[in-house]
Amino acid sequence: MRLTPLLAGAAAFAALASPALAWTAEDHEIFDLVSALEAAEGKGTNFYSYLNVTKAVDEKALNKAIRKRSLELHPDKNPNYKKVADRFARLGVIAEILRDAEKRKRYDHFYENGVPRWRGTGYYYSRYRPGLGAVVAGLTVFSIFIHYVFLYLSFRLSKMRIAAFRMQALEAAWGPTKKPQQGKKKLKVKTSDQGDPLGMPGVNNGKPTPPGSTIEMVVEGENVFIVENRKENLLTEDLAVKPALRDTWLPRLVLQRLGYSPSTTSPSAAKKSTGPKKTFRKPTASADEAGATSGEEATSGGEEGGKKQGRGIEGMGKVGGRRRKTVPRPSAAKKEA
Repeated sequence: MRLTPLLAGAAAFAALASPALAWTAEDHEIFDLVSALEAAEGKGTNFYSYLNVTKAVDEKALNKAIRKRSLELHPDKNPNYKKVADRFARLGVIAEILRDAEKRKRYDHFYENGVPRWRGTGYYYSRYRPGLGAVVAGLTVFSIFIHYVFLYLSFRLSKMRIAAFRMQALEAAWGPTKKPQQGKKKLKVKTSDQGDPLGMPGVNNGKPTPPGSTIEMVVEGENVFIVENRKENLLTEDLAVKPALRDTWLPRLVLQRLGYSPSTTSPSAAKKSTGPKKTFRKPTASADEAGATSGEEATSGGEEGGKKQGRGIEGMGKVGGRRRKTVPRPSAAKKEA
């Protein structure tokens, strides 16, 4: 569970960062310059049109065009033009790129194929280059977020499954109308061949149900109880606990290292159970089970045993639905001797 969100975060980060890693610093310089040139001179303006030349211009003609343009935009010849200094500085950068063979070849590539228009990861990556610590921190935060999303979806799924399970139990007990009747109804549900691979709060302690196992339930009114270990646990949607940020992998790991329980706020409270409280009760024994004895046991005590059935009987007698070993009375023992 902890590895899945981490891998998902790493994959997402790699997908987002791949465009940034593909562009070099010179590429980002070209992107920024193209963007600034179009913003100042108009959309569609490129390095060649800014110099009034074509892409096929040779080096000699290029230098001539640069000198001519420099004289036009020189700040000394345009003292009343406030933005001329920016245009002149931009011209110097364009001239540097076009005079360098490798940089000009790279610009020609974007000139023919177009520069990236989406100022996403690659654009901001040129302004902020994260180090290893920043990358690890980003991946950690992202993985915590994904883990919380998974936990919350599991919480919603558990509530839906509990509600559906209750409706099925009520329908099985009281019919399609689900109208409660007096008394209680005992049900036994056998799981399918695949069992319950997810597990559900309130059933089998929240663990996946083995395939082919039997789930005992008691329906009383609108309440549905799950019978486990001779206790009837009330099945409600409250058994599905809404996750918190401390339940994600990193806060949970830190709290465990500090001696905290995932759902507590102090080490002393860690010893106390903070899970959802279960409403349970012991199943009551039916009339034929409580204190019932067989006819043979009722008369095997002799004459005195015939007057008071069930007393002075050696063996096992039922009391409250449970058997206990009885000890013969001293008078009965002497008579038998």
